[in-house]
Amino acid sequence: MTETDDTAPEADRQLPLIPLDDIRLARAQTLQQIGTAVLNDLPTGEEYDPVGGALNLLRLAEKLTEQAVIIRREQGASWTDIGDEAGMSRQAAHDRWSSAVASWVMLGRHRQGAPDHTVYELDGWYSSIAPDHPDAVSSGLPSLHDPAARRAAQEQREEAKRLHAELDAFSELNRDAFNRSFEATGTPEHAARRREWAAVHLEHAAVLDRLASAEPLLATEHRRRARKQRSMAEDIATESTGKPASQTEPAA
Repeated sequence: MTETDDTAPEADRQLPLIPLDDIRLARAQTLQQIGTAVLNDLPTGEEYDPVGGALNLLRLAEKLTEQAVIIRREQGASWTDIGDEAGMSRQAAHDRWSSAVASWVMLGRHRQGAPDHTVYELDGWYSSIAPDHPDAVSSGLPSLHDPAARRAAQEQREEAKRLHAELDAFSELNRDAFNRSFEATGTPEHAARRREWAAVHLEHAAVLDRLASAEPLLATEHRRRARKQRSMAEDIATESTGKPASQTEPAA
């Protein structure tokens, strides 16, 4: 039987929505802000500020566009897909909106605030405009009533956070391995120390591969970094033995 909010533990009911629903909710909030800004921008006396009002709408429109791109990325669209939809090249789309996607990922792929209050507040606002759609926002957020999906999404977020913590340690690990290799130059231990140094880069690459699964929106970037780490490991191991890394003995 499908788990619902009525049967879920309290902790599960308080979890963020899944990333796709969370960014859809953020977009609904921006649309509300645009609607309010349009009404506030009507000329109603001496306080009318056409330039400020227009710039505010422009800012909100850009925010809405960034949220639309994040939605498409959460839906699995490639940068080529997004470029086609925006009438530009893949590279132009990436250059324009990749920082917004990266910021969303850095925030854990969820907006701040309790979802239920915001959802039903927005439902009320939209229904005041279109009474035939009393659940215009909540009906488009299936994870609102699916705590199992929210729990799985939260576990993925927590896994990404753990992996980032692991990555933070590699700078020091790499430096220490390099120093041990350098200090062993000219000794019988030098080849073994270089293999240990190469192994650090391979471990780094493995964490990046796991992060690509935990942060699918940045999977291409994470895998590119993983390939670079493996290439560095190959170069280090080759220099220590004169053979490709695939032909070296395992590190002791």
